[in-house]
Amino acid sequence: MKVQKILIPILFALFLFSGISQAKTSGNEKTVISLPTIVCGSCVSRVEKALKNIDGVIEYKVDLDGKSATVTYDTDKTNVAVLETAITAAGYDANDKKADEKAYDRLPGCCKSKQN
Repeated sequence: MKVQKILIPILFALFLFSGISQAKTSGNEKTVISLPTIVCGSCVSRVEKALKNIDGVIEYKVDLDGKSATVTYDTDKTNVAVLETAITAAGYDANDKKADEKAYDRLPGCCKSKQN
């Protein structure tokens, strides 16, 4: 009986703590961003670098063949608009947002698509 009196509050506290921990991670979201203007491995590296530098980005994978980036991010720190802006500032289209013209002009020839 004494063991139950001690064990029940401990289990209850652990249950509450696990709920708090899950609530904290529930602010993570995954999105897929279309990258229609990436054409080579250098493009992939440049987009990855842009995403890596954003506070709140947890994980990213840029797919050259699929011309997309799958990004997991903390919604308390960033959002899709910030992700798109970083990519366009690197010189690439992101979803319906066009690449920054000056950044695009600075890209090496192999990274320039015929879509711009």
